[in-house]
Parts: sequence; structure tokens; C-alpha cells
Amino acid sequence: MVSSTEVNFNLQALLEQLSQDELSKFKSLLRTVSLGNEVQKIPQKEVDEADGKQLAEILISHCHSYWTELATIQVFEKMHRVDLSERAKDELREAALKSFNKNKPLSLGKLLIYIFYSSCEIWGLGALRRDSDRYRLILKTKFREMWQSWPGDRKEVHVMAERYRMLIPFSNPRVLPGPFSHTVVLHSPAGLGKTTLANKLMLDWTEDNLIQKFKYAFYLSCRELSRLGPCSFAEMVFRDWPELQDDIPHILAQAQKILFVIDGFDELGAPPGALIQDICGDWEQQKPVPVLLGSLLKRKMLPKATLLVTTRPRALRDLRFLAEQPIYIRVEGFLESDRRAYFLRHFGDEDQAMRAFELMRSNAALFQLGSAPAVCGIVCTTLKLQMEKGEDPAPTCLTSTGLFLRFLCSQFPQGAQLWGALRALSLLAAQGLWAQMSVLHGEDLESAGVQESDLRLFLDRDILRQDRVSKGCYSFIHLSFQQFLTALFYALEKEEEDRDGHAWDIGDVQKLLSREERLKNPDLIQAGRFLFGLANEKRVTELEATFGCRMSPEIKQELLRCDISRKNGHSTMADLKELLCCLYESQEDELVKEVMAQFKEISLHLNAVDIAPSSFCFKHCPNLQKMSLQVIKKETLPENVAASESNAEAERSQDDQDMLPFWTDLCSIFGSNKDLMSLEINNSFLSASLVKILCEQIASDNCHLQRVVFKNIFPADAYRNLCLALRGHKTVTHLTLQGTDQKDMLPALCEVLRHPECNLRYLGLVSCSATTQQWADLSLALEANRSLMCVNLSDNELLDEGAKLLYTTLRHPKCFLQRLSLENCHLTEANCKDLAAVLVVSRELTHLCLAKNSLKDTGVKFLCEGLSYPECKLQSLVLWNCDITSDGCCSLAKLLQEKSSLSCLDLGLNHIGVTGVKVLCEALSKPLCNLRCLWLWGCSIPPFSCEDLCSALSCNQSLITLDLGQNPLGSSGVKMLFKTLTRPGTLQTLRLKIDDFNDELHKLLEEIEENNPQLIIDTEKHDPWKKRPSSHDFMI
Repeated sequence: MVSSTEVNFNLQALLEQLSQDELSKFKSLLRTVSLGNEVQKIPQKEVDEADGKQLAEILISHCHSYWTELATIQVFEKMHRVDLSERAKDELREAALKSFNKNKPLSLGKLLIYIFYSSCEIWGLGALRRDSDRYRLILKTKFREMWQSWPGDRKEVHVMAERYRMLIPFSNPRVLPGPFSHTVVLHSPAGLGKTTLANKLMLDWTEDNLIQKFKYAFYLSCRELSRLGPCSFAEMVFRDWPELQDDIPHILAQAQKILFVIDGFDELGAPPGALIQDICGDWEQQKPVPVLLGSLLKRKMLPKATLLVTTRPRALRDLRFLAEQPIYIRVEGFLESDRRAYFLRHFGDEDQAMRAFELMRSNAALFQLGSAPAVCGIVCTTLKLQMEKGEDPAPTCLTSTGLFLRFLCSQFPQGAQLWGALRALSLLAAQGLWAQMSVLHGEDLESAGVQESDLRLFLDRDILRQDRVSKGCYSFIHLSFQQFLTALFYALEKEEEDRDGHAWDIGDVQKLLSREERLKNPDLIQAGRFLFGLANEKRVTELEATFGCRMSPEIKQELLRCDISRKNGHSTMADLKELLCCLYESQEDELVKEVMAQFKEISLHLNAVDIAPSSFCFKHCPNLQKMSLQVIKKETLPENVAASESNAEAERSQDDQDMLPFWTDLCSIFGSNKDLMSLEINNSFLSASLVKILCEQIASDNCHLQRVVFKNIFPADAYRNLCLALRGHKTVTHLTLQGTDQKDMLPALCEVLRHPECNLRYLGLVSCSATTQQWADLSLALEANRSLMCVNLSDNELLDEGAKLLYTTLRHPKCFLQRLSLENCHLTEANCKDLAAVLVVSRELTHLCLAKNSLKDTGVKFLCEGLSYPECKLQSLVLWNCDITSDGCCSLAKLLQEKSSLSCLDLGLNHIGVTGVKVLCEALSKPLCNLRCLWLWGCSIPPFSCEDLCSALSCNQSLITLDLGQNPLGSSGVKMLFKTLTRPGTLQTLRLKIDDFNDELHKLLEEIEENNPQLIIDTEKHDPWKKRPSSHDFMI
């Protein structure tokens, strides 16, 4: 035991002020204090089991009094019990003064403690510490209240916040010490927990729970700052803390110890680009708030401070220009497990909870919205009430509009006659949405002529919430509900005084649904969908019965007149998707039929959210002839990095089950719509269940598809089943199969080709990995087939053996193939000798594509030998990008001068040179030349070669198409060609590149249009490299 003098404050009384949790924390922190080896001498069990009184006795009897006094004060301050630390200091000073007055000497330890605290008072550091502690204590109270004010059960919200908090370097205890980015950006759509997480981080700071120790943390709400006029940075940060005003220079000088939490960056309302202008580094200079925050983010102001920013996606672009090497963290809100736990906790009854959960899950769009805790609350409240009444909740979850409407109506008794209050609320919602503001202020109510009393009913039911900090501010339960109420504003019948929405800066229905406004303000998108949902007759009746209001009888006609519903209003895939979502929300068959009747072709990317609206609308699309789909595999955020493969598989299986009913509906149109002739599915992931349903519908006798294209389908084994579904199909004449791994499919394809009722005219087998034996089997199947006229084997590695097997088939007397593409099949000049022999004996082959094979001049020479035989029937030959030079052109020119069946020749992307052009032009000038189409795209033809071309065009009587695109002809070359073409001739299509379209060329072009009206000239104005030029489509 250590002999010790008496402690100079009432330690027992101080420790008895602590709660049980605080006492445990005190014991834990005591061992971290400098000279903590004092307490190490005391048995751990004795300390752990001691209460306040016992602990005081243990410390006094085992430790030096000066250590006990210093350690106690330091621990109290770490615990932010400023009241207790100040009380101990006061008692200590009082005891020291008494000793001085009595001329009693102090021990060295006590003297040092007294000198330390006295000097703090002399230099003002004690005041600064007290002010800092008071600031921390006030923030702790504020953010603890905000954290605990979450409506309903907070457990899942806490779990979610903790999950994302661990992704932030300075709040994750597992992160190793070291340099990391000093800017963290939390981004997500509204209501997914960004502000909740920001509040939790501030609370963690006040409780000293951040791994990185910041001396100061400042919470900057952009919602509040947006209403602030020009000010200095210091005024902006310290405006609510007058007690810190004198210490501003001292605080800001320690920037590396400051954390700024900038919440709701998107709510600043600054014009795009405004934040990167007039950057300022002086914290005393008056500037607009956006400039000050921009300067902080750009590291001009306090460059060493740590920043945490929360924002919605719309402001991310500005942030990317401002933030220096930030970490971006996407906040996903409630994961599926969180939502399930929330439902179980809300309902209590597991059966009811899981039924409600599965109903929400069956609507992918609603389930997506459910990642917001507030929406989860709306769904639970609505469905539980319906179940308690014995009603079937399934129809409610069919659409988001139905769910939100039922929630709103369930909060009030029928016949409540709240038309005026509902009108006021919906007006405020619309005003806020158009202004991209989710918060209403007192002046917003005043400008709209709304009294707070008008909103009391909605405040009492938590539909509208009053800000706990800014009492004059209101926000909606969630952005999606604000969007719903905005739609309600448009759907309600207007009174005379509010027919002009422009009085409140609110656009009309046409503007709400216009592409331009949706791009400027994406929040309008969901409001537009809700408006279609409110066009449903049953929903109108429910609203009118509950609130005593009248819905506009003209709303359906307005929706039909808007751009999105008309033929020219959905030129992009995004527009089409939006239209389908809007129509689905309506659940009005007649409205959907009227809009969808205009569609003959549809191209769409489908995911779990899109499939329900697509399947619903496609069934009401009677004139649909061509459909192109891309089924996108769902991307999921892993709930923990150690999730097992079996869990991932189970999740995929569940996603499958959710999609099946809608996929079944969608595929049913292959049997019900007799006009649907073409189906293309590309770049898609199709599970076994989806493939099975698709195959059943395609194989049906009621299916009238003629053209079927499957490209890049995953997994690869889907091809086999899709092929078998077409076995013996009577109407399918065009089949394309493209993918990197189709080994299992080839045997099934051979069955299709050998089937006696096979009616295929075209077969495309592209990018197929096959063995030599499989190529042999396919060659035999092609030989046995009597319907095929066109085969495309592009992008296959045939190799010598595969090529020889195919040539054997082509030489067979009963082979009826007319068109063959071997583009990019790794053929060489050696293969051309065998191919030339085929050209001599083949009775039917008229079109041959050998593009992207390194045939070279020798290969061309072999081909020309075969083409020169009178028995050869070939009319079109594509040698695009085949490493041909002028020597190859000489062989072709010789062939063209004789009487040959060849009428179309593509030499694009070959460096044929001046000599090559010259010999081809000489051939064109000969009377026996039968060439009608010549493609010389990208052949490096210089301006002076145009003289040869002009000479050939002057005397040739057969050429109708000439492609000179992407050749550097220059103004002089183009001028020569145009002068020649002012005279009447046979040419009908000319393609060429014009770099400088001057007045002289323009005048010549007008003359050509007058003298040669049949001639179409393409000047390659629109991205010529984006599309394959020349004769690529001759196979189709």
C-alpha cells in the first residue's frame, strides 16, 4: 500500500455522481492516463467490482494523491463531464490557497497541478477549454436528441448507420493509422440516411468515439446556409457560437484538428459552376456562402481541415470539380436484410410481416423505394392497417401510387371534408419540387397563402414534419411523398383562382412531363408517374370519398396530349422506359391501349424494375412487329464481404422468382400477337427459369415469329435450349446465334437444320468456339438442309480443317447456298486456292464476304482465277480490309475487263495506292466491264487520282454506286468529281469526304442536283467511323 496524503477534493462525492455506465467508462479510461502504472498495481477484479464509494477508497489508499487528483480531472474531461472536472479543479484551487495562506508547504506533485491550472486561467487557456467543452456539451445534447428522435423503432437505422460509418476512414477503428483522403463524400438519393449518418458522426465526435481525434467539429447545414446572405467564413462557421468569437484565430490556426460536416450540399441552390468561381482564402473576407464552401472544398480555405460532405447525385458533378482527391461512398439505405428486420419488428407477427414484405418485394420499383427507412414505415403502416381490417393488401402493392394513396387516405376518416387542407399541402409540395427544395419555410407558406393551421392535421400524422432545430421549417416524410402530393396538385380540380400555376412558378402538365424539364429537374420524373397513377378511376373515387375533393375530369386527355404519350415523344430508350413506367402506374387498360397502339418496333433494356411495366404495356401493344430486348442481370451490393456463394446463389434465385410472373406475361405476347415477326435478345443474362418460359412460348404453335436473333446470352448453355425450341418451327426463316461459347449449342443446331420441317432461309453463327468435329457435323447438316440460302459464319476461327470441310459442302451438287460470309475467319492466301475451286463448281453461290482476312495479293490472284471461269455465278465479292495492294488490284482489273459475273466489289480499307486506283479506273472504262457497285472507302486515294476516276465515270455505263468515303480527296479532287457529275450519267449513289465545303462546291452541287436528280451524294457529315461503310449488309 502506498502512503499518501489526503486528496484535496471530495472524490467519493464526485464518483457517486456517475451512472453505472459512466463509472465503468471512468475505470477504463483511468488506465490510459499518463502514469497509469499507479492503477496497474491494484487488482483488476477489485476495481471492476467497486462502486463509486469503494473506488474512491481504493484510489486514495493505493495511489499518490497528486496522481489521483490529476488523473480524475483528466478522465472527467475525456468523458465530457465538464461539470465534475470544474468542480474538482475549484476544490483543488481552494485547498491550495488555504495551504498558502497557512504557510504550509505543498508537495511537488500538488504544486505542479496547481501551477498548471492557474497558468491556464492566467493565459486564457482555461476559458478556451471551458468554452470548447461547453460547445461540445451543447452539440452532444443537440445531436443525441436528433439521433434519438427517429420515429418508431431505431434499431435498423442504427445498424445501417454503423455499417456506413465503418467505411469512413476517420471513424473506423480497424483502419490502420496513416495518410488518407481528407475529403469524404456520402452520396445517394433522398432519404437513404446521409443526414442520419452525418448526425451520428457529430455525436461520435462529442463522445470522443472517432478514431481520429479532432479538437473541433463544425456541422454546416446547407439547408440553413442557403438562406444566409454574404458573410465571412468565420461568421458562417461561428454564427451560433458567440462564446467562441474571441478564439476564432486560435481555432482556425489548428485546421488539421478540425472536422467540417457539410450536410446537404445539393441544397445550396447555387447555379452550376458558380462554386468554382471567385475562390477565396481569407476567412475574414465577405463572400456569398457558395463561394465560401467552394473555397473550403477546393482547399483554398483551411487546406488541412478534414471534410465530410453529404449530397444527392444531382450535385456530384460540381463536387467533382471542387473536391481534392475525395473518397466517394454511395449510401444505399436499408439493405434487404434491414427491410426484412424492420417489417418483423413493426408487425410483431412473423406471418403477417413476411406476407407484407413479399408483397412489397413483388413490386421492384416499390421495393427499391423501400431502401429509404421512411418509405418502409409507410408500407408497414398501410399494410398492417389493411390486414387488421381483414382487407387484401395485394392490390395496394401493385403500384407505388396505390400504396401512397391508401396510406394518405388511411390517415383520415372518410368524408373528412379536408379539401382545402389537401389543396394547400399539395400546392406547397409542387412549389418545393419545382424549386428543387425539400424544406418549406415560413415565407413559403405565406407566399402560397397557407396558414400553419392548414397543415396541423398533416403535422399530427407525421406526413409533414417540423424541423427540431429550425422551428419555422417543415419537410415531408420523404421526397417520394412530396412527389406524390405534387401529382395530386395537378390531378385535383382547380378553382378559378389557382388555374394559373405560373403564379407560383409551377409548370403545367405538359411541362411537368416534358423531356427538357425532367433533365433539368429529375425529381419531376416520379411526380409524372404518380400523375398517371392518379388517372385511375378507382383511385379517383377513393380520394373523393375521403377528402370530399373533386378530381379533374380532363386529366386523362391532358396526359394523352403530352409529349411523352405521342409518337415523337419517345425517341430514346430512356423516354420509352419512362412512358412504360407511367402507363403501368395508371393500371388503366384503355389509356395504355390508346398510347401503345402507335408502336410497331420496340427496343428496350430490361432489369428487375422495368419488367413489370414492360410486360403490362406490351400486352396492350396490338401493332407490335419487332422487339429487341436486353435483360440486365441485377447488380447487388454485398451485405458483408464474407457472404458465401450459397447466399449469393439464394439471392439470385429469389430475384428470379420475383421476375417470373412478369417474364411469363411478357413472353405470352409471342403467342397472342400474330403481327409480331421479329425478336432479338442481346447481351442478356437469362436464368434457367427464364429460358424455359421463353422456349415454351417460342415453340408454341401460336408463335408467328419469322426472325429470331440471340446475341451474347449468358450463361452459354441457354443457347442449346433456345435452339431446340426452334426445331421444326414452321414460321422462323431467319436465325442468328452469336456468342463466345456455344459448344453445347452446335449439336442442337444441327438437329434444327436436319429437321424435315426446317424452314430457315438465313443462319448466322457468329463468334462460335467449336471443335473440328463440330465443324464437320455442322457441314453435314448444312449439306442435308434444303431451305438455307444464306449463311453467316463471321468471327469464327475455322482453321484449315474447318475451312476444307465447309468447302466440301459448298461443292456438293445439292447445296443451295447463295450467300456466304466468312468475315474474320482467320483465312489466309492458302485457303483462297480451295475457295477458287468452289467458285468454279458452285451453281448457286452469288455473294461472298471475305472481309478482315489476310488474303493479300496472292489470295486475290487465286480468287480471280476461279472468278474468270464462265461457270462461276458470283456477283458480289467483299474484300474489305484484306491487306490488298496495287498488285491485287491488277488481278481484279484484269478480271473486270473481261466478261465476268462480278457486279459488286468492295475493296474498302485496303491501301491500294495510286497505281491500284489507276488500273481499276482503266477497267471501268472498258465496254465489257459489268461492275455496278464499287466500294473504295478508306483506301488512301489522293486528290490527283480523281482525274482517273473522272475519266472512268465519263465513259462507264454500268456503275450506279461509288464509295470514296474517308479518302483525302481535297477540295481540288472533289471539284473535279463534281464537274464530271454535272453531266448526266448512270451513277445513283456517291459517298465522299469533304473537308472544306466552299461556295464553289456548293454551286456545283446545285448544278448536279438539277442535271442529275437521281444522284444521291453522301458527304459523311455524321460520324462515318461509327458505322461499317459499304457493303456490310449485303448478307441480310
